[in-house]
Amino acid sequence: MTRNRRQKLWIRAAQVATDTTYLHARRCQLNWPTLDEVMEEHEKLGNFGIGVFSSPRPATEQRHAELAVERENLRRNDDLVMETALWLRENVTPIKTSTVGSYGVKDSIERATGEYLPNGVLIASAFFVGYPFRYDQPNVWFGMSQRDLNKLR
Repeated sequence: MTRNRRQKLWIRAAQVATDTTYLHARRCQLNWPTLDEVMEEHEKLGNFGIGVFSSPRPATEQRHAELAVERENLRRNDDLVMETALWLRENVTPIKTSTVGSYGVKDSIERATGEYLPNGVLIASAFFVGYPFRYDQPNVWFGMSQRDLNKLR
C-alpha cells in the first residue's frame, strides 16, 4: 500500500484522467517508457518540439534533415528529460482536459528552477509521465493542473 500522500493523490488524479483502475495508474507510474520508445511513438518529436521550425516552406528533404538533427539533439538531452519528468511528477498533477500549452509550462518551469529547458524536452518529459495531450504543432496541449502551475509563479 502506498503511504506517500502526494503519490496517492497523483495516482488518483492519473486514474481519473486516463479513466483506468487505480492499480493500472500506479503501474503506469512505475514503468515509464524509454526516450527511444517515446520518440518512436511520436515520430515528429524533436528538441524544438513537434516538427521543425520553418519560415518559408522548405523542401521536404530539408525538413527531414532538420528533423533528424532535432531528434538527435533531443536524444543528447536524455538526462534532462528524466530530471524534468521526475520534477513534473512531483509538482504538477494531471487532469483530464488538455488545457495547458507546452511552451507556457516550459517557461513556468524555467522560472521555478532557473535552468533553460528546450520545448521538446518538456514535451518528452510530459509524455513519460503520461499526461493527457493533443497536438498543436510545434507545441502540445497537456492535461496539467493550472493550480499547480500557478504555484510556480
